[in-house]
Amino acid sequence: MKRLFAVFMVFAAVAMLPAIASAKSAACPLSFGLYSYEQRSLVNAETYWKCDYPVFERSKAGDVINAAILKTVISRTPSPESQPAVATVEEAASAFIKECEELMKDKQAHSWPWQSVTSGEVLLDRRGMVTVSMLTYAFTGGAHGMTVAQYLVFETATGKQLGLTDIFAPGFEATLDKLIERRFRQMRGLSETEPLNSEKGGLFEDKIAHNDNFAITGSGLRFLYNQYEIAPYSAGQITVDLSFDELQAILKPLPELKPMKP
Repeated sequence: MKRLFAVFMVFAAVAMLPAIASAKSAACPLSFGLYSYEQRSLVNAETYWKCDYPVFERSKAGDVINAAILKTVISRTPSPESQPAVATVEEAASAFIKECEELMKDKQAHSWPWQSVTSGEVLLDRRGMVTVSMLTYAFTGGAHGMTVAQYLVFETATGKQLGLTDIFAPGFEATLDKLIERRFRQMRGLSETEPLNSEKGGLFEDKIAHNDNFAITGSGLRFLYNQYEIAPYSAGQITVDLSFDELQAILKPLPELKPMKP
């Protein structure tokens, strides 16, 4: 990966480290780099906000994709409702740190250092479609932190973010849910009649259905359920993978929805 530039800025105890590197090959139609940023509290250096995520080449599609990724990065930042919405990673970091520092001023209350770390990864970069995975871990006190993952799928020609109706033919829902349930039962070793909310199944309810958090991979689709979404925190994130072959009957006839050759 070729480094384009790196800038290091240090103001007092606040370290802000942005850097971008770039990579492109014949198999990757859109070139992209990695942007990194970090800011620490002047009051407590253990309170910090960090991010690193892909930034695509400047183009009509690339700009649209970059805007969607940036929106995802900054939307993960807890901030007081009274504050205006942030528009940059710098503002997101400052809002996060400021909120923690305000709590630290109350000497009567116990305040933990806060941390927020967001990482992005390009899971698929093929002609026609790009899939980006965004993972955020945040700790703002309490028994444990929270990890939230989100997949973003884009059309490379326009940068449009794709939803399930762009991928599947009309009326796909019931068939897709059956495939997801069948795969989940295989994963947990459940028979066709055992409840999904049994001790072995581990779900809140006796059902599992598709959601909008999906990734297109080189071999199929992956659905991700975050902590507390369909199961307790202890279950962690749950992912269900389905191959293009399994989904063939309900997929739209798009050339991008085929297995990648080795």
